[in-house]
Amino acid sequence: MKQTKLKRLLASLLSISMVGSFAGTGISVSADAGEAPPSVTPDEMVFPDPDSFSYDDVEVNFAKALQYVLYFYDANKCGYDVDENGEPGLKWLEWRGDCHTEDYNIPLKPMSKEGADAKFGTNLSQDFIDEYKDILDPDGDGFIDCGGGMHDAGDHVKFGLPGSYAASTVGWGYYEFRDAYKKSGQQEHVENILHWFNDFYMKGTYLDENGEVIAFCYQVGEGNNDHNYWNPPELQNSQMLLDFARPAYFATVDTPASDM
Repeated sequence: MKQTKLKRLLASLLSISMVGSFAGTGISVSADAGEAPPSVTPDEMVFPDPDSFSYDDVEVNFAKALQYVLYFYDANKCGYDVDENGEPGLKWLEWRGDCHTEDYNIPLKPMSKEGADAKFGTNLSQDFIDEYKDILDPDGDGFIDCGGGMHDAGDHVKFGLPGSYAASTVGWGYYEFRDAYKKSGQQEHVENILHWFNDFYMKGTYLDENGEVIAFCYQVGEGNNDHNYWNPPELQNSQMLLDFARPAYFATVDTPASDM
């Protein structure tokens, strides 16, 4: 049973650590422009035998490993109150703060493909906005609230497909191993993360008077713009970046997105 739990835990960690694992080979293959890359000797191509290591002094602390995995989601939180996690005075990551607060006030208008207003607004048509304006913009200020949620892993776009999968996976793990979360002191932590996911998805789901979904926000941000700037999310805003763009994309009858 212990080995089975270990394998499941390692599987959950694998997707986060795969990229970093390739950085530790010690093989240097860099070259300047126009130069042929240096050759790699046979000795450098041989990876160490895993059976040659001793694990006698390795710390076996699965509660700590679980806690560290949850920090990954804290690092990807977006919106207000990022620095107010959990109970008053409790902050899981000291170096994170509020970010992308402009997502709370995205102009409720069709975005332009070119010009100064390119990628500002939404992918909704003006006809759709006019028909459902009371639902999309109940306070009538001309903006739509898409704040909060989670960044994608490594960049700052909020994508519905990978985000909903991550939320489902975390939620299923909590459902399946709830006692382990309680005993390790991570119940409040994981519930905070699940609320962060689901509050955003609930807010981004717009219902008519019959309870039918008319629109679902499946993306906030623009990947091409976002990937041009390797900076912390706290510094990614219209005051800091010249071509900052955080449009909102919705799945509707006019713009279906069944894969989202």
